[in-house]
Amino acid sequence: MADKHMGVAEVKRHFADVVGEVVHARRRIIVERRGRPVVAIVPLEGDAEALSPGERLASAIGCGGPDGEAFREMMGHVVSRRRRRLPRPVAEQRK
Repeated sequence: MADKHMGVAEVKRHFADVVGEVVHARRRIIVERRGRPVVAIVPLEGDAEALSPGERLASAIGCGGPDGEAFREMMGHVVSRRRRRLPRPVAEQRK
């Protein structure tokens, strides 16, 4: 069954129904804020334990997959493009 996407306000208005759908239909609900996935509501038994922490994060931000490969690729790209930043000098405090 495909994940269902809902906005935060809609989840708040229909929370009891959302919980019922997750528990009884074993369906994952992806909650979006301003059109971007921010969190997933999953059944406590089964689905949540089956996912690794990285897979849960990848799914929540919308770049998951069965093995989380898209997430690892994206993070590898981000890390490779970062510049090494030295500690910033502390500005003198005004008295």
